Amino acid sequence: MRTLFASLIVFALLTPHSASQTSSGKPRRPTIRYFIATAYAVEGTGASGKWSHPGTVAADRNILPLNSRIRIFGAGKYSGDYTVEDTGGKVDGHHIDVYMPSRAEAKKFGRQRVKVVILHYGDDEASPPNPEQKAHAKAVNRKVRAKAKTAPK
Repeated sequence: MRTLFASLIVFALLTPHSASQTSSGKPRRPTIRYFIATAYAVEGTGASGKWSHPGTVAADRNILPLNSRIRIFGAGKYSGDYTVEDTGGKVDGHHIDVYMPSRAEAKKFGRQRVKVVILHYGDDEASPPNPEQKAHAKAVNRKVRAKAKTAPK
């Protein structure tokens, strides 16, 4: 009886546990949710400490923490990858606010129902303002506004 018990313990210790391998070895599928998307064009430092620039959104921190990476579908030419770098007073629940450099563009975007794939949940940490990031973001914003003015209508 002791030998049987001892051999069962040795067998259990030498055999890899299959459940731990599958849970840690397989990548998790991204979360898909539907949001109401609007746009904003207010340039400034967001809740994350970074200056507003294209490719960022404002969201409710309880739903999408700061520094989360998302992919938006169903927003026409504004579909793509974004980072949550801001919160807003009117952004509550499943509502995101997409940053756009010009007010005309933001107004044209309007209000849309979009599909959002959450690629990575952020750490919800704000960083101190970075003057280099601010200067770069302002240059990008100027370039996008200039391109929009010269684009054929």
